Amino acid sequence: MSITTHAPRREARPPRVPAGLPLVGHGLQLLRRRLDFLQEARRYGPVVRVGLGPSTAYLVNDHTLLHQMLVNDAALFPRGIHFRKARAVAGDGIITAEGPAHRRQRRLVLPAFSRKRVHGYGDVMRRIAMERISSWPEDRPIELKPEFVSLATTIGTRALFSTDLGASAVSVIERALPVLTRGVSLRAMDPTGLVEHLPLPANRRFGATMRELHAVIDGIIASYRRTEQQGDDLLSLLMLATDEGDGKGMTDRQLRDEVISILLSSAETTALTMSWACHELGRHPEVFRSLRAEVDRVLPDGEPPRHEQLPELELTRRVVKETLRLYPPTYFLSRTATKDVRLGQHLIPGGSTVLYSFYSQHRDPRLFRDPHTFDPDRWLPERAADVTPEAYMPFGEGAHRCVGEGFAWAEAMTSLAIIALHRDLRPVDGDQVRPTGTVTLMPRGLSMVLPRRAA
Repeated sequence: MSITTHAPRREARPPRVPAGLPLVGHGLQLLRRRLDFLQEARRYGPVVRVGLGPSTAYLVNDHTLLHQMLVNDAALFPRGIHFRKARAVAGDGIITAEGPAHRRQRRLVLPAFSRKRVHGYGDVMRRIAMERISSWPEDRPIELKPEFVSLATTIGTRALFSTDLGASAVSVIERALPVLTRGVSLRAMDPTGLVEHLPLPANRRFGATMRELHAVIDGIIASYRRTEQQGDDLLSLLMLATDEGDGKGMTDRQLRDEVISILLSSAETTALTMSWACHELGRHPEVFRSLRAEVDRVLPDGEPPRHEQLPELELTRRVVKETLRLYPPTYFLSRTATKDVRLGQHLIPGGSTVLYSFYSQHRDPRLFRDPHTFDPDRWLPERAADVTPEAYMPFGEGAHRCVGEGFAWAEAMTSLAIIALHRDLRPVDGDQVRPTGTVTLMPRGLSMVLPRRAA
């Protein structure tokens, strides 16, 4: 075993990041300039201490120690505050559950995201992505992130619910997800835990949205139960899943939590990935030309890619992969040490908050050559020396690695190929696009003009 536990020793304490302030520690820096702070903190060691108000947290900056924490010693580091706050939305779904409950839910959910099942969702992705992308205006700038949230929400909802009820639920879910994402963000960024209990308009809106969303999803589940629906959509597969240990399936409450978990995690992360990919392709027209040449070669009829054609879109995949390196949507997370445990040369006291950032890790020049440069070709086999594959973790690592990773890849590649086939990408003059770290990595100020492709 890799775990060793000891009584804390003063000399084993990690170094403290300088410039902390009395009472607030590094809280203001994490609030006002989080992304820069996370990258700068890597200079001070593989594990460093960070002040969060009167408390001390530990920031892990070494990818091998992060692997130890997320994989080898995962039982000693359950999920931290980000995930606890998400329970206000996702209940005990797979993105928030811990321990035996998480293992059970993961066993029940995984078959619905098998390679064969993702292949089956391909037609839904192709049809909806083509419809939505074709409907975009072409003579004025559009804000990309809301458009891609709408697209991803529609794909996720129709993959979940293939009946007519799914079509009626799209608008409710599409309205709900931004409200719920903002609500989780506010809760996760409030160290006091008081904000969520105040009679604020945002809290009232959050509560009303949750009630409406629960009513819609509960109604769909009840309808499936009454009709004994046994289709190939995600909800049918989740309802049919049974645990090998006890032979039981999910309760209606568990099904609702999983539906919300799938929608919340897939819509936001895929929308962000697509937004950032379009931003970088707009800034690098030579890469976009190469991408378009690839889709023209693989898809000469101009039709959206079928699932079996996605492996031929090698550059398309590298563009998505490089986008996820530069802009991992879930970029900053936390765990909690359940007992004193050693990470490398340092002791982490039991009860401590442990922080980690895929964003700063993916931009470390010791791990990725020219890390701030958008360069999809860095992932070519002949350039293996330019990357550290084991440090690339946009979907997480270990038992909590995203179960919908295959679905996300297929959706992003399908949508990007359709954009290359039918649209141009023009940045808006004067726009200053920059990443902003909330719960996810947001593109602030990102609008583009997407005219139809010239004949």
